Amino acid sequence: METKPKRAKTEAANSTDALSFVSDICGTLKKLKRTGWVMRKVPLPESDSDHMHRCAMCAMLLTQPPDPRDDYSGAERFHPDKALAGDITPYCNADLVASKHQKEDQAMQAIRKVVGDPLGSELYELWKEYEELETVEAIYCKDIDKFEMVVQAFEYEKEHLKPASEVGNADPHRNSVPSDPESALPTVCEEPLRRFFISTNSAMKTPLFRRLDRELRERREVMLKERGWAATADEQQKDLQSP
Repeated sequence: METKPKRAKTEAANSTDALSFVSDICGTLKKLKRTGWVMRKVPLPESDSDHMHRCAMCAMLLTQPPDPRDDYSGAERFHPDKALAGDITPYCNADLVASKHQKEDQAMQAIRKVVGDPLGSELYELWKEYEELETVEAIYCKDIDKFEMVVQAFEYEKEHLKPASEVGNADPHRNSVPSDPESALPTVCEEPLRRFFISTNSAMKTPLFRRLDRELRERREVMLKERGWAATADEQQKDLQSP
């Protein structure tokens, strides 16, 4: 009985792995809407894939010469010459947040199984590196992830937030987001997306993305003021804590 050569079987398996990655995994990410925007009833909220695309564009900034406005003294490891370039939020149900790492680990193991090794193994190890934040690359990735989110929040506010006078708001600093994650949230039209800026006010660690984050928050304050709102102190960028 004639059998297929081992090499042909390997090539067929690799082809299937690549197709599974592009179709099953990447295809799902294009349809998975970002939870935070859905909770605030943003019209046509972005998908995980949309978020990842601009994150990739942000990573390209690391290939450019360092900007003289960025202070790398004491943060030399982040200097561009040395650096390489289901969605759960902190405000979801407490049980979901507590099991976030476990659920993501299970998801990455499932992706690894679908894709197959060696690509599946590489993706899983990269995810672990990102989670542990022990390398410069992982810290840059975390900064990019958080920075892209606040950029998107600012853009949604510019597009949808109504002037305070139109929503009957007497307090320009109003923040009616309840602490109970099961309670109804104000929509992006009714109130600024404060929680996204509060939760990231000390998130950026690298000089480049701290500067970009600070500049974005300054632009946002101007926009909010023009519409009769105001940024709270908790939404302003906080100084990094000393190690």
